[in-house]
Order: sequence, then structure tokens, then C-alpha cells
Amino acid sequence: MQYYLLSLKWSKGKDKYVWWGPENSGYTEDLNQAGIYTEEDLDKRPLYYRNTTTYAVPVETVKKMITQTVVPTLSENWDLMNIDVSKLPHY
Repeated sequence: MQYYLLSLKWSKGKDKYVWWGPENSGYTEDLNQAGIYTEEDLDKRPLYYRNTTTYAVPVETVKKMITQTVVPTLSENWDLMNIDVSKLPHY
């Protein structure tokens, strides 16, 4: 099974959960930048990955919690849609 690591410490008081980054490096609110840890990872250092400030949450559980998927209005995305924004008079 695969897990995201929820930082209870850094999530406290925020409107979004804060997750560990990959390879124990930093924290993020963006799941696309969060690390995914295996059962084997967690078993190697159980007190490090499962303690009062860190909680291992199965990836499948987190996927059920996602309430919004948005697409940012980046220039690269306009290009992918083949829309020339400069030719849109109202934009």
C-alpha cells in the first residue's frame, strides 16, 4: 500500500492539509508535489513516520477526499488548447 504523510504539526490552523515532500524533504499543500511512501518505508522507521505530528494516510483515502480539480490559466495551457489570447477582444 502507498501513503501520503500528513503533517499534523504544519496543518494545524490551516484550511488545507500539509503533506510531506518526497524523500523526507520539506512540506507542501500540493499533492502533486507530495511524496508517496510505501509500507516498507514506514516499517523501516515506524516512530519517524507514525507519531504525534505525522500520520500516514493511504493514497486511496486521500483521493476520496479531493473536492476540487482546477486548471490554472497559464500561458502554456492556452497554447495546449490552441487559443491565441491576444485575439480575444474580451479577455
